[in-house]
Amino acid sequence: DRLRGYVGLRGDLLRYSVDGREPVYGPVNSGRGRDSLASPKAGLAFTLPPAHELYLNAGVGFHSNDVRGATIQLDPQSGLPADRVPALVKGRGAEIGWRFQPDEDFTATVALWQLRLDSELVYVGDAGTTEPGRASSRRGFEATLRWKLDRRWRLEADAALSRARFRGIAPEGEGNYIDNAVERVVAAGVTYTDGPLTASLRLRYLGPRALDTLDSVRSRSTTLLNVGARYAVNRHLTLGLDVFNITGRKGNDIEYFYASCTAGEVARGDCGGGIEDRHIHPMEPRSARVSVRWTF
Repeated sequence: DRLRGYVGLRGDLLRYSVDGREPVYGPVNSGRGRDSLASPKAGLAFTLPPAHELYLNAGVGFHSNDVRGATIQLDPQSGLPADRVPALVKGRGAEIGWRFQPDEDFTATVALWQLRLDSELVYVGDAGTTEPGRASSRRGFEATLRWKLDRRWRLEADAALSRARFRGIAPEGEGNYIDNAVERVVAAGVTYTDGPLTASLRLRYLGPRALDTLDSVRSRSTTLLNVGARYAVNRHLTLGLDVFNITGRKGNDIEYFYASCTAGEVARGDCGGGIEDRHIHPMEPRSARVSVRWTF
């Protein structure tokens, strides 16, 4: 009664066909292929009466790459030979955790986890796409709390710490930090419910993170506080009010570091290899949204 577990095996088979339409290099970069992967998984959970549980999960998974990278032979921009990438990239993960649940109104969990990828998928802000990177290793700590204080109040909280690095010897001029890998996250919220009225206050915190592989440039931390309310007039009509960023904090939802040029610099011939700097998308200022929902 105290011990339960599972084992599983997943199989994936991917067939792909690329028909390049770029007039110069399209035909040579076309092709067909397939890739396959077997992913075993297993887990154990051990209950310690009256309210504790220890658990362990481990398994293999994958992420896919753009199949154009699996058939490419020549870089369409330079015409030089290009390295192919696998269509399916294997990942290995595991976690060990503790869960405390004395009743249906309170649950707390703490977990340590690790993830190793044969190739990290890195977002390239300048191109607006992703590209395969080096093998990577991530590990971290996560904690969650769900607490129903009484019939009206409910509290939720999540926190995570993680460390993400590329594996192996870094190429010359680069480091082993993974660009934009979030290191610290806190999310918390409190909800009040009384009859037709539901109101909530929610906090989100993202800590600083490396913006380049050398960790020479770091993002700024961001803290966002939102409040919302819903009122069910009847079983069909619900009115809502949300106020975002109620403290009026300034920060960036998105932040990258790479070389770029303005249109004027390109026109004047001043661009060269580009100017390295931060590229950001600011957080929304304090704003309100009123909503009306009708359920048929």
